[in-house]
Amino acid sequence: MRFITMCLLALLVACGQDQTAGAAGAKTTDTAPATEAEFSPADQQEKWKADTAMYLYQTLAKYNFDYAAKHYVSDPDAVLALKDGWSLKADSFRVKAVNDEGVVMGFSAFCYPERDVQVYMVARGQRYYVEFGRTLREDIRKSALQPPQPLRQHCYEFKNQPLQGSIMGTPWQADRVEISSMQFASGPRRSIDIVSRDCSAYPDCKYIDEPDGSGFVVGVSSLDLSGSGGNLGNREYVNIAYPNMQSLNLRSGSYRVAHLENGNIRLELAVSGEESVELNGAVEFSLPQ
Repeated sequence: MRFITMCLLALLVACGQDQTAGAAGAKTTDTAPATEAEFSPADQQEKWKADTAMYLYQTLAKYNFDYAAKHYVSDPDAVLALKDGWSLKADSFRVKAVNDEGVVMGFSAFCYPERDVQVYMVARGQRYYVEFGRTLREDIRKSALQPPQPLRQHCYEFKNQPLQGSIMGTPWQADRVEISSMQFASGPRRSIDIVSRDCSAYPDCKYIDEPDGSGFVVGVSSLDLSGSGGNLGNREYVNIAYPNMQSLNLRSGSYRVAHLENGNIRLELAVSGEESVELNGAVEFSLPQ
């Protein structure tokens, strides 16, 4: 069950990031079906296949897992395993072709080329059902061999301003960067945190629940600061820590790195409205030698 869940999460990341328009946080998702001009079934069986695949993903996009598991798949447990924290990170999807094994669907996402996925199906009586687990397993194997690449190095636009925005509905602005190091069995691990002015005592503010949001800490330890930056994703993400709240790893956005003549690093972030977090702007800091 856990393997199926991990497969789908990898599939969704491969589909790309949430749609934005200009500044970070303007997000739209469109799960409208394909137009008839793009795909026209040749017969009733092709229509049944296409409709089943579209109805399944439209239902999943609305988080109606129980209905999807009951009506559209041959392996309900593969769908029900997704009920905890799942979201469809695709702006739109459509049926592109019908074949003997099922249908080929195209998943579109902001700043990524359309991704083709073979959706496997099985006939039961006069109906078709999606082999959901098989579809996920085969696609994760394909994704591992040929990971999708974004269309631009920085898909999200940066604002020329101090890093600021809102976290969980609370206004937030960067004040400084705190850098610390902890020793683990595998060796030292560096922590790079961006904190607001309200965080007067770091790292204590990470563990004290205050109504002003002073405990919100923006962690950027996973970012590669040796290059010029790129887009957030599985390996590089922004972490939000706050007392009494599960840590959030944000993967929708871009970051840009500039190495200044004085030895400082200028880090620009453009993080979308994922998980009620919207951040845009820059901070400057130096790394300890």
